[in-house]
Amino acid sequence: MSWQNAPVLRKLTASQQGGNRGAQFWGVDIKGTLYTIYQKTPGGAWSNWMSSGWAEKNYPKQVYELAAAQRYDGAVQLWVLDYKHQLWTTWQNAPGGDWLAWVGPGWNNMPNNLKFKKISATQLAGSHGCQFWGLTDEGVLVGCYQIPPAGNYSPWQNWAKTPEDSRWIEVSGCKQGNGLGALWGIDEKLQLWCMFQKVKGGDWGPWQGPNWNKAAKVRNIAAVEMGGQKGGCIWIITNDYKFYKSIQSSPGGPEWWPWSPGDYKESLLGYEITACGQNNGLQEVWGVSLKQDLHSQVTLKDAQDWEWYWTPEVTA
Repeated sequence: MSWQNAPVLRKLTASQQGGNRGAQFWGVDIKGTLYTIYQKTPGGAWSNWMSSGWAEKNYPKQVYELAAAQRYDGAVQLWVLDYKHQLWTTWQNAPGGDWLAWVGPGWNNMPNNLKFKKISATQLAGSHGCQFWGLTDEGVLVGCYQIPPAGNYSPWQNWAKTPEDSRWIEVSGCKQGNGLGALWGIDEKLQLWCMFQKVKGGDWGPWQGPNWNKAAKVRNIAAVEMGGQKGGCIWIITNDYKFYKSIQSSPGGPEWWPWSPGDYKESLLGYEITACGQNNGLQEVWGVSLKQDLHSQVTLKDAQDWEWYWTPEVTA
């Protein structure tokens, strides 16, 4: 049994919406069909599932990878890679509003030789309204950011290297509760690294790692900004398919909780994960189990921790 009777999905992304809506969630099945579902109100009931035609007719017919985030104005932007690893994007005309026509293949004056295998994005503050990252086929991390108020994006730039000149297999970022960004990456050795933005709209600090916060070997990650008195939160799936999380003790603070299991029974084993806010101060995370069922968990009413159980309940 899957959350909201979801189709069988292998790749996920989600984003908080603005306006009168809550979160929006996207997933891709084994055939590359793109599905989406959204909260009709902040933290409220969900719509029915919609498949690829939910935006415009000129959409990528088979999707391989996807990422979503709010732009500087609160409208959401969605990026996908098709089966040729070509980049497409679409975004809302206003926070919680309608979706514009797809742009692609290719976006933001991409060089012809630039192809991605993984993508990620997060909303930031200051002069970097939204940060987008892509991992090339060689595992090199590149990025560009949105420049308010016009909304155009910066030229593509290579991201800073780790002391090990890491080649990346996954990245995920979020804000830290104070407008500054945080970015995590998994290298080809399954080591977890992290870096933090130093100034709103400005430079980033060095990579911290390997095995940031004493993490075990990691195969997947999802970052989300918490509410209340906390900062960011990073969820990981370890190499043995177990879910763990660590929460920043205060907005932008130096202390992070030790890793805690994804639920009180440690019942979920899975391989894919994503998370976002619900536009009501609370957050939601989704994971795909090894049985290919979709499960979800939300934060408690004070947004200081997670519920500690998955919906639907994980069965043996």
